[in-house]
Amino acid sequence: MTKYQEFLNGINVIPEDLFYEVLDSLPEYDSDKADFLNVYDYNSQDEIAAEIIATILLNWSCVTCEDVDFERKTFTLVDGSSLEDLEEIKETFSKWTINNYEECKEWFLSEETNKEKDVFIHNYDFSNVPLKDLKEFLKKYEN
Repeated sequence: MTKYQEFLNGINVIPEDLFYEVLDSLPEYDSDKADFLNVYDYNSQDEIAAEIIATILLNWSCVTCEDVDFERKTFTLVDGSSLEDLEEIKETFSKWTINNYEECKEWFLSEETNKEKDVFIHNYDFSNVPLKDLKEFLKKYEN
């Protein structure tokens, strides 16, 4: 009779100790939400970690991951909705490094600056703009 562990070894499922190594490196997650049918190689710590990370990222809107490297404990964020979310995600994955954290942060900061500029332009009465104010405005928002 085939033993269950022999069966798992035969279909190339990651050993239990390596699976727990992945779990120990990541924050708690709702295992009911994980869709391990998305994993193609059940012997890959990268793929298993990617699915767990993607499951955890469901806590924030419009964000997922790619390029997961378990050995280096890195992943890349795709999309996102705010700088606050980015900071929460970074804190949540404190044992991991977000490859594109700085780029994401810069993008969100530039978006905030653009929103400030748009509000200013929309609300400012340009009919009586002193030249000094206009120069300061242009200097503040020039890129």
